[in-house]
Amino acid sequence: MKKIIGMLFLLILSTTANAVILYDSGDPIDTSGRCVAEGCLGSTEWSIISEFTADQHWDITGFQFFATDNNEINGNGGDGIGLGIESYQSTSWQIISSDDPFGPALFSGQTTATTNTYNLNNIDVTDFLLSNLTLSLDKGTYFLAQHHDFSDESEFLVLESGYRSDYYQTDNLTGEYKINGTVAVKIIGTVPEPALFGLFGLALVGLGFSRKKKVRS
Repeated sequence: MKKIIGMLFLLILSTTANAVILYDSGDPIDTSGRCVAEGCLGSTEWSIISEFTADQHWDITGFQFFATDNNEINGNGGDGIGLGIESYQSTSWQIISSDDPFGPALFSGQTTATTNTYNLNNIDVTDFLLSNLTLSLDKGTYFLAQHHDFSDESEFLVLESGYRSDYYQTDNLTGEYKINGTVAVKIIGTVPEPALFGLFGLALVGLGFSRKKKVRS
């Protein structure tokens, strides 16, 4: 009995978590024309808000956002005076309940992302990867807001995936807009190692047999 209990304890201690993509709205394939940073139309607080559903309890460790520098797009309204990704400082994010995309945040933070710029689907993509978060989220539908902070005027536009639903944009002052499209975003988190849960189950079965054996004797 003591050996089995000890084995159960060791299994619990040794249970590790694998980082996986909990939510994926698709890779970026289109420039939205919607600002997700400062510099556009004179505002410094443009945020993009998209909906997602957690199909079970989630432990979120990070987000992955995608944008493109409007200053680099010829003829698309960029004035070319911003320093672009070189002046990036941090990313503000919020998780909001499904009642109102512009409502109060359940969780919020300001995190410096790891950035990477590359070409994908003929778009110059800037990838903002936020990590080392610790968020416990119950099953349900929520909104995820993002805004990227720069030290200089930078007209970054959010990128969309190929799906079509709805998302929202606000300047955090008076402007609130609903857009037909889907923001390209990924939510990263951890799930327990399935193999270790299988071993845990076998150990419980073994414990049951052991107890029955003692009763019979």
